[in-house]
Amino acid sequence: MSKNSEEKSTVVKYVTNRLRKAILDGTLKKGDRLIQEEWAERLEVSRMPIREALTQLQMEGLVEMVPHKGAIVTPITRDNIEEIYHTRALLEGLAVEKSLPFLTEADKKRLEEILSEMEELEISDATNDQYTQLNSAFHETLRKGCPWPRVQKMVETLGISPIAPNLLVDYYAETLQEHRMIYQAVLRGDPSELRAVVEYHILRTKNNLIEYMEELNKK
Repeated sequence: MSKNSEEKSTVVKYVTNRLRKAILDGTLKKGDRLIQEEWAERLEVSRMPIREALTQLQMEGLVEMVPHKGAIVTPITRDNIEEIYHTRALLEGLAVEKSLPFLTEADKKRLEEILSEMEELEISDATNDQYTQLNSAFHETLRKGCPWPRVQKMVETLGISPIAPNLLVDYYAETLQEHRMIYQAVLRGDPSELRAVVEYHILRTKNNLIEYMEELNKK
């Protein structure tokens, strides 16, 4: 990556973090317009990193791009987190339970490779995106053998999860330990055990995300 590219990436991450915090701590309320010119001036940056930050926040479900209005704030509440993560735990737990008998040796090897890559990363702003991609690949590989397409589709469309790795940096070690437990359950070949550890992992992530947001709102 060139020096200019690195500087651009740093600015975009800074802007994204500032806007995300403003949404999560309640500075920006539900339905507020996020006006690019105002935030560019406030953060002393050009409009380009604002636009890129809004694209990321849209992927995370924190803003919605509305025709003729621009970016509208759609904050995540504690109730949102409770609903989505409990639903995800039930559905993803079911998906991996049904998937396990159909996972091939190549799939299990892929899980091990992903896990090794995740464990080798030095977590920082520079590697966060890579970690997020690996985390998604790990869960997708676990579910790939599930023969129930509706369950697969529902898990994929639940949302909110893309934001968690960006916020829960302090919990990475705990997350990696749980991923290792999940992988060991795959090797043991017990669908019920795999379902249980995946559900625990998702609900623990939910608790950490709620704790993070509550701490943010105290500041």
